[in-house]
Amino acid sequence: MTPDEFLSNTSRWRICDQGHLWYNCSCHSTGIIIKGKFNWYNPANQMSDEAQSIFNRISEKTELPRLPNYVMELQKLLEDPNATTEQMASLIKYDSLLAATVLRVANNQKSRDGQLIRSLSHAIAFIGLESLRDMVVIAAVSRFELKTKIFSGKSFWDKSFLTGRVAEYLVTRLKLEFSPEQAFLAGSTCNIGKVVLAIVDPKFADLYATEMENLSILGNWSSAEKRNKGYDHTVLGEIGAAFWGFPEELLESISLHHRSPLQARGKQISLWEVTGLANQLCHWICLDTHQIDQGLFQDQLRRFQITEKQLDVIIPELQVIKLSQINA
Repeated sequence: MTPDEFLSNTSRWRICDQGHLWYNCSCHSTGIIIKGKFNWYNPANQMSDEAQSIFNRISEKTELPRLPNYVMELQKLLEDPNATTEQMASLIKYDSLLAATVLRVANNQKSRDGQLIRSLSHAIAFIGLESLRDMVVIAAVSRFELKTKIFSGKSFWDKSFLTGRVAEYLVTRLKLEFSPEQAFLAGSTCNIGKVVLAIVDPKFADLYATEMENLSILGNWSSAEKRNKGYDHTVLGEIGAAFWGFPEELLESISLHHRSPLQARGKQISLWEVTGLANQLCHWICLDTHQIDQGLFQDQLRRFQITEKQLDVIIPELQVIKLSQINA
């Protein structure tokens, strides 16, 4: 087969820490190409023209970290129809963050019954393999070591996971068609471009973090990007998503969560619109109101038909969710 024929039948390419290429095939299996066997694959092939241009520039100076090999092994196990949830749980238990996330998502879905799920294998069966596949990648990316001094990886992921929980809350409260786990994953990863910047240019990530705390400047991350003529984190997020093999359904939320929903086509609410609103609401409940894009936020409230009175009910409920995350 030619490279074009091969690539047209595969997706979610990613490179492990040993340099091997892993991919999902159209037959729903996961395969591996040993490092050095082919030289025609480049993650930029799956990016927009703008993202390709930036990726080529930054890759000349810095190489993005690769996913740990155990993540690939787990992904392969997830595609094996004969694999058991016990086998998956035996790998997951070595990653405490991933294990905690799996249990939290499963218990959040089962909360109406009032019975806690304590077994990882039970939790895996409950949330489904598709959601688990994505959680595995996100947990691995959240473990990357950053060389920033001001920009905190822990603070970033704490807020990202809270954004995911806000998105989860929105689809449930507003009775939208998306599953809570879809919303959680989209909300948790929408700002992944900030991590990409912290990896490839830690000084800029520190600069933006500093400016957002400066009382004479404040503002939000997007304002700092424009002020310093830096890369847009939505484009950097697209680069990270392609490099690490994020699923297609998360790409829209990463690239569009700062777009006004009034530009959306059609009447049906999209997942990226839910993510965008969750992102703004997260700033509110974290008392980072200076980071709210007021114009965008008002557009979102109109799109979701949320009144000031309803907002007065929603905010306290979200603050309870934030408190539960802190105490978890």
